[in-house]
Amino acid sequence: MSEQTKPEVRTYFGWQVERVAFMFGMSGPRVLMLGAASLLAVWPFTVADLLFGVIVWPIAAITIGLAFFRVRGRTADEWISGYVSYQLGKRRDLHKFASGALAPDASPIIDTADLETEAAEEEAASDAEPITAQHGHGPGRKRKRADLPGVLAPIEILEDEFPDGTPIAIVHHRIDKTFTAVARITYPGLGLVDTDRREQRVAGWGGLLAGLCTEGNPIIRVQAFQRLLPESGAALRRWHLDHVDAEAPEVTQAITEGLLSTATLATSSRESFLAFTMDARRAASAIRSAGGGTRAASTVLARHVISLTASIGGADLAVQSWLQPRELAEVVRSAFTPNMARSLAERREAADMGGLEAGIDPVLARPASAEARPGYYLHDGSASITYWVYDWPRSRTYSTVLAPLLGEGQHRRTFSMHHEPLGPRKAEKEVMKERTARSVAVRMRQRTGQIVPEHEQAALDRAAQQDVERANGHGLVRFTGLITVTVTDFDDNSEASHRELEDAAAALEADAAAARIEVDRMWNTQDIGFAMSALPLGYGLPKARWSQ
Repeated sequence: MSEQTKPEVRTYFGWQVERVAFMFGMSGPRVLMLGAASLLAVWPFTVADLLFGVIVWPIAAITIGLAFFRVRGRTADEWISGYVSYQLGKRRDLHKFASGALAPDASPIIDTADLETEAAEEEAASDAEPITAQHGHGPGRKRKRADLPGVLAPIEILEDEFPDGTPIAIVHHRIDKTFTAVARITYPGLGLVDTDRREQRVAGWGGLLAGLCTEGNPIIRVQAFQRLLPESGAALRRWHLDHVDAEAPEVTQAITEGLLSTATLATSSRESFLAFTMDARRAASAIRSAGGGTRAASTVLARHVISLTASIGGADLAVQSWLQPRELAEVVRSAFTPNMARSLAERREAADMGGLEAGIDPVLARPASAEARPGYYLHDGSASITYWVYDWPRSRTYSTVLAPLLGEGQHRRTFSMHHEPLGPRKAEKEVMKERTARSVAVRMRQRTGQIVPEHEQAALDRAAQQDVERANGHGLVRFTGLITVTVTDFDDNSEASHRELEDAAAALEADAAAARIEVDRMWNTQDIGFAMSALPLGYGLPKARWSQ
């Protein structure tokens, strides 16, 4: 009997922190700080007054330290700019949001003629295909627009159809000129499968992203979104009502009712989504061929997401449905107003019995009120804290490394991964830039007789391996991760509520440490972090600064 060797479990490594390439890997503000420090350092020599140096040299040293020293992944200029931006917005009350009857304009109804004027202005300002307001509306007909807070204000939810007539929601960002479709997915997971099957699923996900790394591909972002939330128990109660025996003993019925009433406290559910974002400027010719306007752009996006169905299935991800406008509005509203999740779930279950239509009107896909604080975000009686992943594991990891973050928890938690596939030319440029920088650093040390540190040699080897993989057809992807934890029934004036919120944040940080990732609380930008992390709208992954 021959001995069978177990297959080696594959590990993953090689992600790199994106560097700013304005000058010597530093941003513009850091270069200015370094320049100011240099001037201060030589000033006493130019005036021949070394006693003056006793005053300015400590200032220069502090400035140099601020230019190079990082605190939790961010430099001093990034901390300062975030703080100043928040304080300026606070002075103008931009950190607060009120909608509905509390809003200054309680009727966000816009005529299509106004939108066509806006589109004409956009066309004059850029060479991109104009985006007009002709999506499913006749001449002179009015259309409502959702009143969303902060950076989400330019977003509107449109409706289109697949070729078979199935409705689909399209998220249109009027400023970025992007269109996003969101799919609700189910997946079997990785933890309880054998090694071969696990690697096959991970390779399938890699194949999906690699398929988007083509030159000029209009799909510019992919958001993988998952949230863990308390189970409403609506489906369980509906099943119980449909199958209960009227002749069952009263004691049995009482016990069952008691268990069902506490189901929301003992169970939780997961919701997973994939959001695909298309750039209208990259798809300008296809949109023009389809007739132009938002309806044509929606049609082009629907065509692309249909072609992605096979690749999604290759990763063992099953598309349960492409969200319709009312379904997407329900997902957004339940994130802003978690206490509505139970009633919306019950309404969804009752819709099959002839009740009210499931979901909500897209106009209501917003909070009633919200306020951004430096360290957390208040929204409809709840509070959320958002983190971004600024450092991924520095050693080789398994595909299940993020399991601690996605495990059961006492509070609502969402995790978003934003991916930006790069075309072959852009990927070659980035890889060669990294390889050249690493090679120069190693050669300079060798020429000066210094010992080359192992981490620099390892970085050079990784860059060379990455170049080989790129030449063999692999793709390069920019990505970032964000995590949000939400505490419902939050009282801003209660010390107990603040303690509960900080405990939830501490639990998230502990889980992040178990996953071997470094997270940073998004101080002074919690409202932006919530929009990027807690909503599957494809909004996130900021543009590279001077490095692309």
